[in-house]
Amino acid sequence: MDKSIFHDPEREEREAKFARPEYAFQFRTGMQNAKRKPVSLAKFRVLAAGEDKAKGIAELMGGAPSEKFPEKEHNYEILTDTSSVEIVLSGSDAIEDKFMMWGPQGLPIHECDGVRSLMADDRGEPCGCTGTLKERKAKNRAKKAPGPNIVVTFRLAGLGYDLGVGRWIATSWQFAETVHDVKDDLDDVDGEALVRLEIEHREFTNDDDELVKYKVPVLTVLGSYNDAIAEER
Repeated sequence: MDKSIFHDPEREEREAKFARPEYAFQFRTGMQNAKRKPVSLAKFRVLAAGEDKAKGIAELMGGAPSEKFPEKEHNYEILTDTSSVEIVLSGSDAIEDKFMMWGPQGLPIHECDGVRSLMADDRGEPCGCTGTLKERKAKNRAKKAPGPNIVVTFRLAGLGYDLGVGRWIATSWQFAETVHDVKDDLDDVDGEALVRLEIEHREFTNDDDELVKYKVPVLTVLGSYNDAIAEER
């Protein structure tokens, strides 16, 4: 067969769009329990690419590295002792905030900013997501609408800076409601920003007089990373 007939000029563009960037480590705030049910964590769980990165993470954040996923790029897992860590973000562009829904093949079937589509085929067109915040949350829980997918790209502050670039993907609606304030604060910082990432414990009493406890990730911009380094010298 003439292989030229299989040439797809759009393949490179598609592959580039869905290619995953290389990260030295990934932060997680949840995991699956023994019954394969998702549970939120009180301390950060980190997946690292290679033993050296894993040991570096453990030295900074506690925990013991274990090779949990030998077939994957991020093959080491560290259940850290840390619920709050200082990280470095290179401006508001380090936070990519959008809504997404994933298909059975692991590729996005819906991607939008909540009002307009971000998909290649109909970028800029109305995305079809309607309703109040409460209604959108309900549709997302029923898997009938996209949910928050906020990718934060960062380095660890201080001794962890040279471990490389990591990422954390937030799907929390509470975090999504405040992410624009965080990005505004980052725009006010000249250069790299020092930011605190923490798992915050919250509680409230509902209408049935029941105490509800939950965890939510929080980002707090502390100021210029260069200024913080200068103060330590």
